[in-house]
Amino acid sequence: MKTNHFLAYTLALLATFPFACNKQPEPQNQSKISVSGIGTVAAQPDMIQMSITLSKVAQTTKMAQEEINKMVRQAMKVLKEANIEDKNINTASLRFNSEYDYGKGRRILIGQRAEQSITFSIEGINKDNEKVSGIIDQLIQINGIELNQVNFSVKNPTEYYVKSRELAYKKAVEKANQYAELSKLKIIKVLSISENGFQQISPIQNRLYNQRAVFAEEAAMAATDATVLPMGDLEITTNISVVFSLE
Repeated sequence: MKTNHFLAYTLALLATFPFACNKQPEPQNQSKISVSGIGTVAAQPDMIQMSITLSKVAQTTKMAQEEINKMVRQAMKVLKEANIEDKNINTASLRFNSEYDYGKGRRILIGQRAEQSITFSIEGINKDNEKVSGIIDQLIQINGIELNQVNFSVKNPTEYYVKSRELAYKKAVEKANQYAELSKLKIIKVLSISENGFQQISPIQNRLYNQRAVFAEEAAMAATDATVLPMGDLEITTNISVVFSLE
């Protein structure tokens, strides 16, 4: 009985041994090349995120809060009339603090400040490019309001991400082929791909900070008091790193 068990074990080893011998080890000195690829596509923004701050100083915190409530109701009326849904309107912060005057070399209590920040998004701006300007023009009529930021974006950027990925990969292959040709080698296969993330950049928005004088002149030339708000296109960028094997 023991002899049969030993014979079966020996046959099992013989059956598996040829497969182990035929396995080809990965070459230790395989030529590789690592390149980056950047793909950028332009997209017209179709939504905008805005942030406003309503602030008021009064003798007491309660009085300041009551004034803020009035301002919030005014702002909400403007947003509701513009058909902005409740889900797109959020309170970002609510603060109460003492207000002091330091102008005479000592701290003098002026009163109590109430401050509330609200963020909201406006969709479909590509179909109605005057909608945002109209909302801003109405909001700035509220005394004590601050417009903190205006960010353009794309509501459904998936298709642009797909295109930017494809373009980034093509750029990486093109670059790898060039280096391989210069090295008298050729690409065999892709070993790894890593993505360095997405970036959304608005060239017009970035230039806005450097061309305020230009926009001010354009606004003055326009026969209207409406807010001038150039949008431009967004650039959606994918940055990847690809490692190829060569021979």
